[in-house]
Amino acid sequence: MKKIILIIFLLSAFLFNACDNFLDINDDPNNPSDATIVQLLPAGQASLAFSFANALNRIAADNVQYFFGRYDSWDISSEDVSNSWRFSLYAGGIIDLEQVIQKATETENYHFIGVAKLYKAYTYSIMVDLWDDIPYSQASKLEFEFPEFDDARTIYNNIFELIDEAIVDLDKPLPALPADLRSVDLIYDGNTQAWKRMGYTLKLKMYNQIRLIEPALAKTQIESLVSSGNLISTNSQDFVFQYGTSTSPENRYPGYITDYETKGEAHINRFFYETMFDKADPRIPYFFYNQNTDFEGLYTGDPTPIGDDTDTRTLQGIYPCGGKYDDGSAETAGGSDANGDGRFRMITNVMRLFIECEAALALDATVSDSPKNLLQTALEATFAEVNGLSAPNISTEDRDTYIDAVLLAFDNAATNEDKLAIVMEEKWITQFGNAIESYNDYRRTGYPVLPDPLTPSNNVVANRYPYPSDELTSNPNAPDQPENNAKVFWDN
Repeated sequence: MKKIILIIFLLSAFLFNACDNFLDINDDPNNPSDATIVQLLPAGQASLAFSFANALNRIAADNVQYFFGRYDSWDISSEDVSNSWRFSLYAGGIIDLEQVIQKATETENYHFIGVAKLYKAYTYSIMVDLWDDIPYSQASKLEFEFPEFDDARTIYNNIFELIDEAIVDLDKPLPALPADLRSVDLIYDGNTQAWKRMGYTLKLKMYNQIRLIEPALAKTQIESLVSSGNLISTNSQDFVFQYGTSTSPENRYPGYITDYETKGEAHINRFFYETMFDKADPRIPYFFYNQNTDFEGLYTGDPTPIGDDTDTRTLQGIYPCGGKYDDGSAETAGGSDANGDGRFRMITNVMRLFIECEAALALDATVSDSPKNLLQTALEATFAEVNGLSAPNISTEDRDTYIDAVLLAFDNAATNEDKLAIVMEEKWITQFGNAIESYNDYRRTGYPVLPDPLTPSNNVVANRYPYPSDELTSNPNAPDQPENNAKVFWDN
């Protein structure tokens, strides 16, 4: 119940404030000045998870061909990211976290400080990955009316330092009357050891992200982090935001509401489905729900006029958004037909295993196991996650048949680059639901190999998100809008 109330409070504030055209990134629309850290922390956690799971995720999902939707072939304007940038991020969750850090410092509630710093670190790392240079050092500080855009690589360096600070804070003693972190932390229920594992694994992910431009540093740091034994190492330790099932107040996964409640514009991309179908992937009925007897989706750039297919097109399944498991009934799905209790997976054990595998193949890094064994363990872990859902389990035989075929292809791959292509395609499949990470992977590795749109476009792939136009016009320190082919700093 705690999570339901906090999330609906946050989303109501978000939607209300989205109508205000005069708000800038230094405003704080969500929180009265006397809000406490036990109110601010969960509000910030929910706001930021919503931002990354919603529009920003849908944009990336079209680009990596999970979906065919409004952003297909990168038909995206700066207005499409404006609400996320201004309200959920800078004027929402980021300010919440900054206030937690400030107020908790005054009362020496160091564990709140550590958690807020780690969530802040994750947030800014994703924003850099999407936009490159962004306001950081002067953001959310009222003395700076027009915050400067910091250099993206410098921000990454600052984030590494912020993670180290947070881990120190989590090890500090608490005051005699500490605030109760356990009752309000929506991610780990106040488990500081879990938060430290998240911090170390975030560093692992970020060092892997910069491996193209600083391979020696990336290799050294990845090897050190892996050997430390402090990383997320089981599915139960995943850094995820768990949505609920309530409709009054609304507490369901954003993608579930889009597919099952409002029947929005997104279609499952046929290339994604056919990739899994051609591999005889037993996860298909968990990933997709067919409202008709056959799969109904669209290829990227499909010029065919779309009629009213809201009651026949294929929807997201029980994985990742808490939708319906496809039992073959082929019934029209509505908002009350499933739970909507999806999980937005931010940093996971499966992701960590794939990162180690990539580092071994691309950097010749010494990691926890051989690339083949890491690939096998990653696939076993993702099947275990699917089998943890409220649906019939995938049989051990079907699981092993699929994994054995992948491992055979891995063995037969001639080069490490060929092996990496197999690894990244499997990671792309498992990350359905977090397209932002798949977008990062695609830009960093070029995998999976995506087909060109059916209709040629001058804007097939954008290497970064556009800045909001209102930020560019209102902030004299903002840079010019980059071209779509401009790359973020780590994308070599």
